[in-house]
Amino acid sequence: MAGIIDKTKRRFLLTTLRCSAAASPLMLGACVSTEELYAKYDEQACVFVVEEGPGKTLTLREEVSNLAYAWEPAVYFDYDDASLTEESKNKLDTAFPILKQFPQLRLGLQGFTDSVGSYNYNIKLADRRVDAVLDYLKANGIDAERISSQPIGEGLPDLGDDLALAHANNRRVELMLLDELGRPLHPRYSFASD
Repeated sequence: MAGIIDKTKRRFLLTTLRCSAAASPLMLGACVSTEELYAKYDEQACVFVVEEGPGKTLTLREEVSNLAYAWEPAVYFDYDDASLTEESKNKLDTAFPILKQFPQLRLGLQGFTDSVGSYNYNIKLADRRVDAVLDYLKANGIDAERISSQPIGEGLPDLGDDLALAHANNRRVELMLLDELGRPLHPRYSFASD
């Protein structure tokens, strides 16, 4: 019997952790089956809807609470540089409200470079770019335990027709929201037109 209670408590905690900010406290006043109880919580799993706003800005809206958060999926760097510009810092600042509102969410950082330079140099440069973003997030109160990082270098390039633009797009660190188990969130996209 103790094993069943422990599993029940664990499932309840895991389910409420999914969306603890939006889930309302449970009021038990009558007998209900376990299936009925958990079905209600399973329906409330956090689902983020991505909406594109003016100027190609992205907004993440959490469906249960209907709260909306600006989200910047990448910050960009100058040629052969790993320092954050003021513009990049401002973009990173948009991550703080969602990371603080949903402490169960994690963040994955992937660092990229253009194809100029050797493979080894570009991996080191990508690592320095990821470290710059990581240091900024930690300096602003985001626990390093919530962040995983990977320098990719010149892999997965943008291969557009405009080579200068493609190189500029490749000098970036991408920010990917992850669930509490470290799996990428799969937001739904809103295609509604205004």
